[in-house]
Amino acid sequence: MFDQHVHSSFSFDSNENLENYINVCNENDIITTEHLDFENPIINYKDSSIDYLKYVGQVEILNQKYPNKFFSGIEIGYTPNSERRIEDFLKDKNFNLRLLSIHQNGTYDFMCINKKLIRLENLVKEYFELMIQALESSIKFDVLAHFEYDLRMIDISVIEFDNLASIFLNKIIELIVKKEIALEVNTKSMYKYKKENLYNYMIEKYIKKGGRLFTLGSDAHNIKEYTYKFNEAKKFLLSKNIKEIILFKDKVIMQKLLI
Repeated sequence: MFDQHVHSSFSFDSNENLENYINVCNENDIITTEHLDFENPIINYKDSSIDYLKYVGQVEILNQKYPNKFFSGIEIGYTPNSERRIEDFLKDKNFNLRLLSIHQNGTYDFMCINKKLIRLENLVKEYFELMIQALESSIKFDVLAHFEYDLRMIDISVIEFDNLASIFLNKIIELIVKKEIALEVNTKSMYKYKKENLYNYMIEKYIKKGGRLFTLGSDAHNIKEYTYKFNEAKKFLLSKNIKEIILFKDKVIMQKLLI
């Protein structure tokens, strides 16, 4: 199965050689989605950027060795202050896949903030308002990644999540359906951070509002994490009568889910 959320050493938080993914791809094609996060608080507000020429050059070299096997992708970490810089970075570059992620607000990363210092309702409001702002921007995104990133470290029930987030999620779903942006099923979130309940809620809401585009992503930062829990996720999707996912390669195609 084609994993569409993967990092290599071209991302600031991975040491995995890009070529190593050939050893675990099980004859599937390979795409990595390298980080772009300007003024990243995790690394003392330095830019997490991609050496684009080196990256695409390596993809080209690997495709000579393994014909048409590797594709290029980027995970765009949006903040309002970085919007212009993101647009400038992307304007002369081609990626097969562009993920949208909300990781931080210019001050702190949402997974790293001390949750005792901020009320949950304020955290949820800020996070999803940033997501809406990103989706309303002119930046082109293909996939909305790990929609619940701000809550990975928080134990929250579906009822509480609905009470706090539904007004924002309605707008987010409206935007991604209108713009034909796919919804990522992030297996690290679902199974490592135990957010299957939130994905169940979000997917049902998305389908009811006309959503039909899904991707699978492990958020792997090394080959051991590649396609993490994909069999469980496929069964989960099929149980909801979701029978295919969208693939971003040299052309966009739909692939049937098979167990």
